[in-house]
Amino acid sequence: MIRSIVLASAMACVALPALAQPYRDRERLEAPCLRQRNIHDYQVVPGNRSLIVTDISRQRYRLNFIGQCYNLQYQFDLAFRSRGVGTLSCIVPGDEVIKRDPVGPPQCIVKSVEYQTPALDIADQQEADNRRNHRGDR
Repeated sequence: MIRSIVLASAMACVALPALAQPYRDRERLEAPCLRQRNIHDYQVVPGNRSLIVTDISRQRYRLNFIGQCYNLQYQFDLAFRSRGVGTLSCIVPGDEVIKRDPVGPPQCIVKSVEYQTPALDIADQQEADNRRNHRGDR
Protein backbone atom coordinates (compact mmCIF):
# COMPACT_ATOMS: atom_id res chain seq x y z
CA MET A 1 0.00 0.00 0.00
CA ILE A 2 2.72 2.46 1.02
CA ARG A 3 4.82 1.39 -1.94
CA SER A 4 1.98 2.23 -4.39
CA ILE A 5 1.41 5.65 -2.74
CA VAL A 6 5.11 6.47 -2.98
CA LEU A 7 5.20 5.30 -6.59
CA ALA A 8 2.13 7.40 -7.48
CA SER A 9 3.57 10.53 -5.85
CA ALA A 10 6.90 10.00 -7.62
CA MET A 11 5.10 9.71 -10.96
CA ALA A 12 3.17 12.92 -10.24
CA CYS A 13 6.40 14.77 -9.43
CA VAL A 14 7.96 13.58 -12.68
CA ALA A 15 4.97 14.73 -14.77
CA LEU A 16 4.58 18.12 -13.05
CA PRO A 17 7.63 19.86 -14.64
CA ALA A 18 6.34 18.92 -18.10
CA LEU A 19 3.12 20.80 -17.41
CA ALA A 20 5.01 23.86 -16.19
CA GLN A 21 7.07 24.24 -19.37
CA PRO A 22 6.45 27.53 -21.21
CA TYR A 23 4.80 27.50 -24.61
CA ARG A 24 7.31 27.18 -27.41
CA ASP A 25 6.53 28.35 -30.90
CA ARG A 26 7.43 25.11 -32.60
CA GLU A 27 7.47 24.53 -36.31
CA ARG A 28 4.32 22.85 -37.50
CA LEU A 29 4.81 20.44 -40.34
CA GLU A 30 1.15 19.96 -41.18
CA ALA A 31 -0.71 22.46 -43.33
CA PRO A 32 -3.19 24.66 -41.46
CA CYS A 33 -6.73 23.32 -41.75
CA LEU A 34 -9.44 25.76 -40.70
CA ARG A 35 -12.74 23.94 -40.99
CA GLN A 36 -15.78 25.99 -41.81
CA ARG A 37 -17.96 24.38 -39.16
CA ASN A 38 -15.37 24.99 -36.40
CA ILE A 39 -15.12 28.78 -36.79
CA HIS A 40 -15.73 30.52 -33.48
CA ASP A 41 -14.54 34.14 -33.78
CA TYR A 42 -12.68 36.55 -36.03
CA GLN A 43 -10.63 39.74 -35.72
CA VAL A 44 -9.77 42.25 -38.41
CA VAL A 45 -6.09 42.94 -39.08
CA PRO A 46 -5.10 46.58 -39.72
CA GLY A 47 -4.96 47.28 -43.44
CA ASN A 48 -7.92 45.01 -44.29
CA ARG A 49 -5.71 42.53 -46.16
CA SER A 50 -6.02 39.72 -43.59
CA LEU A 51 -8.43 38.25 -41.08
CA ILE A 52 -7.54 36.34 -37.91
CA VAL A 53 -10.01 33.49 -37.36
CA THR A 54 -10.24 31.46 -34.15
CA ASP A 55 -11.75 27.99 -34.20
CA ILE A 56 -13.59 26.22 -31.39
CA SER A 57 -10.34 24.67 -30.10
CA ARG A 58 -8.88 28.22 -29.78
CA GLN A 59 -6.38 27.66 -32.59
CA ARG A 60 -5.79 30.93 -34.46
CA TYR A 61 -5.46 31.12 -38.24
CA ARG A 62 -4.64 34.02 -40.54
CA LEU A 63 -6.56 34.33 -43.81
CA ASN A 64 -4.70 36.56 -46.26
CA PHE A 65 -6.75 38.08 -49.08
CA ILE A 66 -5.80 38.65 -52.72
CA GLY A 67 -6.48 42.37 -52.40
CA GLN A 68 -7.74 44.80 -49.82
CA CYS A 69 -11.09 43.80 -48.35
CA TYR A 70 -12.86 47.11 -47.80
CA ASN A 71 -15.13 47.87 -44.81
CA LEU A 72 -14.28 44.58 -43.15
CA GLN A 73 -13.96 46.25 -39.75
CA TYR A 74 -17.63 47.30 -39.87
CA GLN A 75 -19.06 43.81 -40.40
CA PHE A 76 -20.87 42.08 -37.56
CA ASP A 77 -21.30 38.77 -39.30
CA LEU A 78 -19.27 37.07 -41.97
CA ALA A 79 -19.89 33.90 -43.94
CA PHE A 80 -17.29 31.57 -45.37
CA ARG A 81 -17.83 29.93 -48.76
CA SER A 82 -15.64 26.91 -49.33
CA ARG A 83 -15.35 25.04 -52.60
CA GLY A 84 -14.86 21.79 -50.69
CA VAL A 85 -17.56 19.23 -50.08
CA GLY A 86 -19.42 19.72 -46.80
CA THR A 87 -18.56 21.74 -43.73
CA LEU A 88 -15.59 19.56 -42.77
CA SER A 89 -13.45 20.71 -45.68
CA CYS A 90 -10.59 23.10 -44.98
CA ILE A 91 -10.61 26.74 -46.05
CA VAL A 92 -8.10 26.90 -48.92
CA PRO A 93 -6.88 29.56 -51.36
CA GLY A 94 -9.69 30.57 -53.69
CA ASP A 95 -12.41 30.27 -51.04
CA GLU A 96 -14.36 33.39 -50.12
CA VAL A 97 -15.29 35.42 -47.07
CA ILE A 98 -18.78 36.80 -47.71
CA LYS A 99 -19.88 40.10 -46.16
CA ARG A 100 -22.90 42.36 -46.39
CA ASP A 101 -21.61 45.54 -47.92
CA PRO A 102 -23.93 47.67 -50.09
CA VAL A 103 -21.01 49.76 -51.41
CA GLY A 104 -18.11 47.43 -52.17
CA PRO A 105 -17.77 43.89 -53.42
CA PRO A 106 -19.61 41.34 -51.26
CA GLN A 107 -16.73 38.86 -51.04
CA CYS A 108 -13.03 38.72 -50.25
CA ILE A 109 -11.05 35.96 -51.95
CA VAL A 110 -8.59 34.02 -49.78
CA LYS A 111 -5.02 34.04 -51.06
CA SER A 112 -3.45 31.91 -48.31
CA VAL A 113 -4.15 30.35 -44.91
CA GLU A 114 -1.50 30.17 -42.20
CA TYR A 115 -1.23 29.80 -38.45
CA GLN A 116 -1.34 33.07 -36.50
CA THR A 117 1.95 33.22 -34.59
CA PRO A 118 3.17 35.55 -31.81
CA ALA A 119 5.53 37.18 -34.34
CA LEU A 120 2.56 38.03 -36.56
CA ASP A 121 0.72 39.41 -33.52
CA ILE A 122 3.63 41.77 -32.83
CA ALA A 123 3.79 42.87 -36.47
CA ASP A 124 0.03 43.51 -36.49
CA GLN A 125 0.29 45.58 -33.30
CA GLN A 126 3.14 47.64 -34.77
CA GLU A 127 1.10 48.22 -37.94
CA ALA A 128 -1.89 49.36 -35.87
CA ASP A 129 0.36 51.74 -33.88
CA ASN A 130 1.86 53.14 -37.10
CA ARG A 131 -1.59 53.75 -38.56
CA ARG A 132 -2.76 55.42 -35.35
CA ASN A 133 0.31 57.68 -35.24
CA HIS A 134 0.02 58.49 -38.95
CA ARG A 135 -3.61 59.60 -38.47
CA GLY A 136 -2.53 61.91 -35.65
CA ASP A 137 -0.03 63.70 -37.92
CA ARG A 138 -2.71 65.09 -40.22
